[in-house]
Amino acid sequence: MTLSLRRQLVQWVVIPLIPLAAATAWLAQDNAREAANAAFDRTLQASARSIAERIVVQDGELVVDIPVAALEMFDPHFQDRVFYRIGFAGGSTITGDADLPLPATLPGAGELRFYDATFRDEAIRSVALAVPLYYAGSQRLLLVQVGETTLSRASLARRLFTESLAQQWLIGAVAALLVAIGINRALRPLGRLRSTLKARAGDPSLQLDVGSVQKELQPLVMALNTALSELENQLSIRQRFIADAAHQLRTPLTLLKTQAEYTQRQPEPAEQQAGLAALVHSTDQVIRLANQLLALSRAEPGPAQHDTRELDVAELAREVTMDFVMVALDKALDLGYEGDDSALLCGQPLLLREMLSNLIDNAVRYTPAGGEITVSAWQRGGEVELVISDSGPGIPPEEQSLVFERFYRGQQAGGDGCGLGLAIVREIVRGHAGQIRLESGSVGGLRIVITLPRQPPPPPADALHSGLH
Repeated sequence: MTLSLRRQLVQWVVIPLIPLAAATAWLAQDNAREAANAAFDRTLQASARSIAERIVVQDGELVVDIPVAALEMFDPHFQDRVFYRIGFAGGSTITGDADLPLPATLPGAGELRFYDATFRDEAIRSVALAVPLYYAGSQRLLLVQVGETTLSRASLARRLFTESLAQQWLIGAVAALLVAIGINRALRPLGRLRSTLKARAGDPSLQLDVGSVQKELQPLVMALNTALSELENQLSIRQRFIADAAHQLRTPLTLLKTQAEYTQRQPEPAEQQAGLAALVHSTDQVIRLANQLLALSRAEPGPAQHDTRELDVAELAREVTMDFVMVALDKALDLGYEGDDSALLCGQPLLLREMLSNLIDNAVRYTPAGGEITVSAWQRGGEVELVISDSGPGIPPEEQSLVFERFYRGQQAGGDGCGLGLAIVREIVRGHAGQIRLESGSVGGLRIVITLPRQPPPPPADALHSGLH
């Protein structure tokens, strides 16, 4: 199941904070323990120095006068016990607890050394102070040790840890609140876009304000605007197609109905046969018109409705030319193919076949008996050139810019065409990013030249930005 964007953002912010909070708590506990040791170690140090200051040699005798304050300066709120020992370094004990543990490494003269140990099944924190002393005719090193149990230290460490943890939780809660507020504010433009799209869901001309969203969302909005513009274009094309189809089919369908009613009223078989023949001819015209309207709909720009693949246009041109050979023979026309044996490009076979069929059909329709029609395909570097030339009446220069319009039929056009053939050709050429031009043929008539790129053009820039950066 897909989570909401808000929930994903919260999770990506909060989940990484969990191990960070655990590490911070561990560090806070360690810092609290070190702070408590630092505070109580100063008391241990003061006690040891106070005792050391009262050790003197009088008349060759070592006198130790332990001040009461040296052992009473510890916190009285806890039942911590204090131990001490005075003795020669590495030697006998002069006074105090003889079994008080020594540090792992004895301090040098005048040095202090703090250490943790266990004494009488209790954890203690101790300090050892090495005092140099001239005694019994030689320089001696006296070791003063003071230790205490750790109840006060543990209590202070717990209090410091609890206060630090409470501060961190408070900061975390405030940070989470600010993150939630920030996420809601950051997602607010998306909410406005949603409201706009919902309020104007039926308006294809809608264009969203790119500047109303953050920089990272602007490519998405631009892609939506492109899609909305394309949708508006497609709806406009469909509406125009429906209007054209309704307009163009209304008259022939009315004519079919009139011819059918007229034929039905004829008493003579010969007249009925003539009426049926006219009815069949009119039906063929309607079928041709409907087929060309559908072909025009397929050829108009829009989402690809056909497979685009590599094909041999020269082979396709030969096949379509062969389809019209019998029709051309009936009119005594010389129809043939000239050009390269192979001309490859990437395109839509169905539409390219429709394009060639329309062009050759027009040439066969309008070229007088005994004329010539030549179809050719040439490979020209990165392009393919298709040429259909005939010896027909041609198209006057003043009409050449009009013949590609829908339902336009030139003044010299005869037959039963409906003016859609070249409009279909133009849309197919545009869909393949090609060009089409009309020229005068070498034997008179018309020469239609179509240039198509071998590879489809790259996608427009807007399509490249349709994803979120």
